[in-house]
Amino acid sequence: MKPPSAITLVINTFNQPDYLARVLAAVTGQSSPPDEVLLADDGSEPPTRELFLSWSAEQKFHAAHVWQAHEGFRRASILNQSIAAARGDYLVFLDGDTVPHPDFIADHRAAARPEFFVQGHRALVEQAAAAWFGKNNFSADRRRAVLQNQISGLKNSFRWPFVVCKIKSHLRGIRGCNLAIWREDLVRVNGYNEDFTGWGREDSELAVRLMNTGVQRLDLRGRALCFHLWHPPASRANLGTNDELLEKTRREKITRCEHGLAQHR
Repeated sequence: MKPPSAITLVINTFNQPDYLARVLAAVTGQSSPPDEVLLADDGSEPPTRELFLSWSAEQKFHAAHVWQAHEGFRRASILNQSIAAARGDYLVFLDGDTVPHPDFIADHRAAARPEFFVQGHRALVEQAAAAWFGKNNFSADRRRAVLQNQISGLKNSFRWPFVVCKIKSHLRGIRGCNLAIWREDLVRVNGYNEDFTGWGREDSELAVRLMNTGVQRLDLRGRALCFHLWHPPASRANLGTNDELLEKTRREKITRCEHGLAQHR
């Protein structure tokens, strides 16, 4: 196995400073910190930048705020800009409303393998617990949420004493909120496809192109846990168009998108 020489944690966000503060606190508390943190900000208002700059000033690793003007949901674009700015050879992607377990980075570091990308999983923190989950002691907050039946996907909320890694070739469970990819593989497929605008399927389409080049999906259970805080669902207005883009990539076995990472490098 080839361990990463440096891990860049990419956190994407848009106008959720309260949730982001909890995510950043959990990053500070990692048992094995990342080598770099990039905030991929899709046009948030000033409180998000102020929060991140205040937090980053206290960290020992490199941290940077990558921002673009908000012109609708353009997650693919801001992630590509962050990939272009990243110094690490291995990138771990996390959402700004998803609180990582204290061993999140350590687990991803241990799971990294050449010619694989790693899909981790999440537990859903229900609406009532989302008001406080991640504000205090992580273990105590998780225990409280479990006792109150405020976590869905309970099996994903505990770090198992054993690790389950399976090679999978399908797209079920592909989510960008807990995804780890070698930088060289992202460059090869030209990163995220910026033809995707609006919510949905950009992570799945990236996964298809990676697999079309021979990079395999390693599905990780029992480690690299994260906890998704409830929020109202995003608009699905563009989902039909995004589904068509995904199907085109699958049907034509596309390996490299046209409008992607290269324009930012």
